[in-house]
Amino acid sequence: MVRYIFILLVALLLLSACSDFTSGPRFDGEVITIAGLLVAGQTISAENPVYITRSTDIDSFDPMNIFVTEAEVRIIELDTDTVWALNPILDLTEFKVKWIDEAENLIVPEYSYRIEVRVPGNETVISAETTVPYTVELNPDFYGYNVVGEGYGFSEDEMGSVVHNTADIRYPLALNTFDRTERRNLVAELYCMEPFSTELEYTTAVFGQTNPTEDMEDAYYSPGEGFRRIMIMGRFVPVLHPEHQENYILVRNFRQGFIFYGRYRVKAYITDDNYYKYKYMPEGYLHGGVQNGLGYFGSASGGVMYVRVVKEAPM
Repeated sequence: MVRYIFILLVALLLLSACSDFTSGPRFDGEVITIAGLLVAGQTISAENPVYITRSTDIDSFDPMNIFVTEAEVRIIELDTDTVWALNPILDLTEFKVKWIDEAENLIVPEYSYRIEVRVPGNETVISAETTVPYTVELNPDFYGYNVVGEGYGFSEDEMGSVVHNTADIRYPLALNTFDRTERRNLVAELYCMEPFSTELEYTTAVFGQTNPTEDMEDAYYSPGEGFRRIMIMGRFVPVLHPEHQENYILVRNFRQGFIFYGRYRVKAYITDDNYYKYKYMPEGYLHGGVQNGLGYFGSASGGVMYVRVVKEAPM
């Protein structure tokens, strides 16, 4: 079993690895990259889009030409031979081009999907395949405390609070796998929803500091893992819990991932190998299942919860 490891420097960054780190092919000139995660029970939408970008050598780099806006992109549901097209939209809030399914086809658990991308001027077809994991369900109150105003909620309006020192003891991440017991990849994300401020307070003082400094703002808003986004990864075998009479993947000992006090979005999924390898392997963009290109095309099953991390329980 791969155990998740937290490393606290200024922020906490998880590194998890246990595999054959084999270098993949190298590319010269323009390369097409796919980034897409299909989520069981959802559609390929602005919230769960596919990104298609191009990269070139440094001499030819043009930041205005990163996103591919003209291409033929199709999804094939291999179990039924159903085919549908993805179309690009411009998200002005994020200044990104997202490819979505305007027909809103639902992604079906345990079905297999193939993506094919044909870019004008590029003779090769960029493709990838994924099989969606079986259905799992998040249990926000595994131990059944049922305390009003405490614990996770499934929307921002319903979020309760957890005391940091006991957050993962009282409220572990619990994924119900029902009657399934196969070992699965787990990927979870703890994302601080608070805007940056020097008034934010660390849950654990860093080198004697209890608040971030102004020069940390850029790092806080960076898109990768770090100050406000902590990843938890590992391979787990679901275990039967008598109090529920169902199998669960249970994750404890993660409260160090709550770097600041405040509101959090918590995602927890089981994923296919494409996405898991992309997240944890060195040069993961070579191991995400994409043929004739880079990136990843993976799938997941799980959900999203919200919670407020506090110092002590409200009076």
